[in-house]
Amino acid sequence: MRKLLLASVAALGVTAALSDAGFAQSADDDSGQAAAPAPGTITVRLNGRFRAFGGIVNQGDANRPVFYNPATGGVATAVPNATNTAFGVRSTASNAVIAPVGGAIVAGTGVPATLVGATLQYNKLANYMLEEYTRLYPGFDGVAANGLKYGASIEIRQDNASGAGGGVYGSPSQQSRQRGELYIRREWGYIGTDQLGTVRFGATDGPSSLYMTGNFENFNDGGWNGDVNNFPAPATAPLWPFADVGQLYTTNKVIYLSPQFYGVDFGVAFEPSTANVGLGSSNACTGNNAIGPTFIVQSSQGAGAGCDALASTSTGDYTRRRNTVDAGLRYRGTFGPVGLAATVDYIGSGKIQDSSIALATGNRNQFDGLSVGIGGIAVTYAGLTVGGMAQGGRFNGQWSLTPVGAADSSAWLAGASYTFGPIVVGASYYIYYSPGSSGPTGSGFGATGATNTGFSPLVGQRRERGVAAGGTYSLAPGLALMLSYLWADRKENGLDFISNQTSTPASPNLGANNNYVHSQVLTLGASLTW
Repeated sequence: MRKLLLASVAALGVTAALSDAGFAQSADDDSGQAAAPAPGTITVRLNGRFRAFGGIVNQGDANRPVFYNPATGGVATAVPNATNTAFGVRSTASNAVIAPVGGAIVAGTGVPATLVGATLQYNKLANYMLEEYTRLYPGFDGVAANGLKYGASIEIRQDNASGAGGGVYGSPSQQSRQRGELYIRREWGYIGTDQLGTVRFGATDGPSSLYMTGNFENFNDGGWNGDVNNFPAPATAPLWPFADVGQLYTTNKVIYLSPQFYGVDFGVAFEPSTANVGLGSSNACTGNNAIGPTFIVQSSQGAGAGCDALASTSTGDYTRRRNTVDAGLRYRGTFGPVGLAATVDYIGSGKIQDSSIALATGNRNQFDGLSVGIGGIAVTYAGLTVGGMAQGGRFNGQWSLTPVGAADSSAWLAGASYTFGPIVVGASYYIYYSPGSSGPTGSGFGATGATNTGFSPLVGQRRERGVAAGGTYSLAPGLALMLSYLWADRKENGLDFISNQTSTPASPNLGANNNYVHSQVLTLGASLTW
């Protein structure tokens, strides 16, 4: 033991993360394992990243005026009147524009109660920004004398969502603390051998993310799944539909990754629930997360909303997945000067059942579990890589469950990149079709006697598109400059992207405005890693 401790101390140091082929096109691989230590020793790592960006943003669609009532939270898009001389709100009962009286919306036919008293609000975003962030990746890797490999890794972030200081959100120094507070994003351990494969366990990526091929996040900061995709207002930025997102990689799971045989390896993961980091909150059945006394007693110590192991519920938690399986197969090989990588993957899950006593079985808020097929391919020759990926099936938004009866989702991406010396340039395009905000009409959990009468044709058929282009120039070890350009648009029938209101059979005009939004971003950034 003393020899092992001495060897461990001798091996202690900060090491640069090495890129593994499994992460060759990942935007966030600073947390990878370092070179294997000598048998009988461990290597402790404290990798990190600091990135800063400045750029211009075209997000004018987010500047549209709204009528807002701060007392009720009611909001509606401001609609020009027939002569285009003033603004009003669209009636929920007709296509008429209701003008304010004395500067405020008054009660009347087609006016929701929450909008009574709402006044016209003008808010405008500047078209330039400066942003930065830091991440830390502590961990260790060990090799036993018999060749057993083991270790653990943690990803620590500080990109908390909070308003800018100096105004209603307090002082800038106060918000520096709010926005800079550290939290754990990923945490996992692993045990394995070169002959038998590796078992990972914790809150981390499954095979669908680890083996992902053809996603082209290897230039600039990662495109629409990188960093500067956070520059536009959320309403104008498209969702990234693929599997390397926090909705999948932050949950607790156990993963097996096989050795490679003739260029082929496979992996399988099991995720019992959507619970993630933290042992102290693993049960979470204290009643603290109860929605209210309508569903469960606030002081309940038993099953209820937020419980990690919840299987059925009368609360809104019936939108959660459970018992998720992620299985993937990957091939990597070379044919003379040509390199080929290809993956196929499947993600399937169950769901938490809606056990609302007030509703008959056929009228419950029904959701399908995940059932998604994924495939990707990349071909490389003389530094040029071309390829793409596609996925389709039962998923919605960013890996949310799809309401029963809604259409399937599908997405595909095509891209290319070219590496010459210290420079990587590339471009990609993706398109994503999903049900979006559509859902069964007449639904609403806990509504006694509510019936799901089918899907409203007024809402849904969302289409999101994104273009990413740019390059990375590695100036020195640990230092790179990044040029990024992003363009995107979003379109959905019956959804007002700005006010987040949707049309219903009773109020068909509620989501009649702002059904199309778009944005563009151009940035220059610096990345420092260690």
